[in-house]
Amino acid sequence: INAEYMGLLIGMKAVTGYVYDTCLFLRSWYDSPTRMGAWFPSFARTGKMLAGIIRDIPNAKVVELGAGTGQVTEQIIATGIKPENFVAIEFDEGFCKELQKKHPNDLNLLNIDAAKMESELPTDFVRNVDYVISTLPLITLGEKKAKEVIEAVFKVMKPGGVYIQITYTPYKPKYMKELKLKATKLCISWLNLPPTHIWRICQEKPCVACSQSQLIYQFLEKKKKKKKKVLCVDT
Repeated sequence: INAEYMGLLIGMKAVTGYVYDTCLFLRSWYDSPTRMGAWFPSFARTGKMLAGIIRDIPNAKVVELGAGTGQVTEQIIATGIKPENFVAIEFDEGFCKELQKKHPNDLNLLNIDAAKMESELPTDFVRNVDYVISTLPLITLGEKKAKEVIEAVFKVMKPGGVYIQITYTPYKPKYMKELKLKATKLCISWLNLPPTHIWRICQEKPCVACSQSQLIYQFLEKKKKKKKKVLCVDT
């Protein structure tokens, strides 16, 4: 089999897998619309952008909220992170079964409510998590549950930890003022459906880390403009 034909087969497999994952999303949305922030799973490009935020691999401890069908999960695993340093959390039992089929040996998966993660995570994770990457739909979760999830995030993160939250609108994640948090938009994944806005949320007002993150993305964008079309746009 030549390289061109092999590339075609790989592409067809990726498309078929995404269509299958989309069917799972639509079924889950039909069963419980308030738990789903989108009708479609994240694209692989969005997963790569989120995974690219992680530094100090493979030693960083990472928690993913709302693993879904694993589009972001797979990109985090692909960074080379140690399995014992990564925990994915998903509430939907159907999604969990699919994730276990895809990653029977290299994924620590918790089928729990993200708001209860402090008591469910491994003891060495609590107050020691470096990165929380969340694709949970804060808007559709409802005010009480969304606030519980956000508060749980800061209970498990270490001081200076990074909380990344995506939204499907250009507006800041809800409840920032009430919880005395600051949200800084890092970039936009235009190739997602719908387009995904990626935010860093932190407790300190003068957030040096957020400014540094924006500088990193500005540098990456300039490099991309020299090569191909822009995939990540800072605001």
